[in-house]
Amino acid sequence: MLNIRRWVAIAMALGMLHTALPLTATAADEWERSARLADEAYWNAYNRADADGMNAFLADDVEFYHDRGGTLIGKSALAAANNGMKGSAVRMRRVAVPGSVRFFPMRQDDQVYGVLVTGEHAFYVTPQGEAEFKAGQAYFTQLMRKQGQEWRISRIFSYEHVDAVPEAGMTVK
Repeated sequence: MLNIRRWVAIAMALGMLHTALPLTATAADEWERSARLADEAYWNAYNRADADGMNAFLADDVEFYHDRGGTLIGKSALAAANNGMKGSAVRMRRVAVPGSVRFFPMRQDDQVYGVLVTGEHAFYVTPQGEAEFKAGQAYFTQLMRKQGQEWRISRIFSYEHVDAVPEAGMTVK
């Protein structure tokens, strides 16, 4: 008798899952696809030192929290920091640690209004006229909110920074 009840419960759960999947999968595909594209575009702009491109993804009320650099509150403050990339003799490059980046939907009722993006990333530095080297690694969490049809970065947490260990014969400045 217990086995029959177990099989009935499993069959009912599978039936509910089957009817829920088509609607959920389509909606999930769209929010995640568009959020991943926005995240990729933001970091591509970073890697090109395109401050204007980065700033276009910032919400007006953006807040940036960094475990070593403190806070920057508001789009104008973070945009000013990003603008420091323009004309800098040092180039920075960010690389997500493979397999670490995850996207989590934030919902109100059935609507996805935001996405939490978490992961780990490494930063590489290229001083003008010198070879690139790995500067360090950190974890990040950011909240992207949907504003109209666009994703805007609203909250950024960058934490647990670890400096890279210099390779043999190399000094980190």
